[in-house]
Amino acid sequence: MTLPNIRWALLHGLFGNARAMGEFGAVAVDSGKIRGETSTMPIMVEMLCKEYLATAAFSLAASLALITLALKSLLEWRHADVLAATRRH
Repeated sequence: MTLPNIRWALLHGLFGNARAMGEFGAVAVDSGKIRGETSTMPIMVEMLCKEYLATAAFSLAASLALITLALKSLLEWRHADVLAATRRH
């Protein structure tokens, strides 16, 4: 009974995950993964995980998530008037 109610959320989650994995793969291929030269935060998290440095990898991933949430909140606060005007209620 719950599945029909959440089907769109599950579908969006599935496509969002697929897009994120595709973006990571594109960055990994384009950067060449040259240690010390072409390092991005997601690539560094992967390298730390492969070296079994889970604490460092988790810390870097958590800081990346916090930076993203802070920027999202800042942008939503800054453009609250535009968002309120375009809201469909």
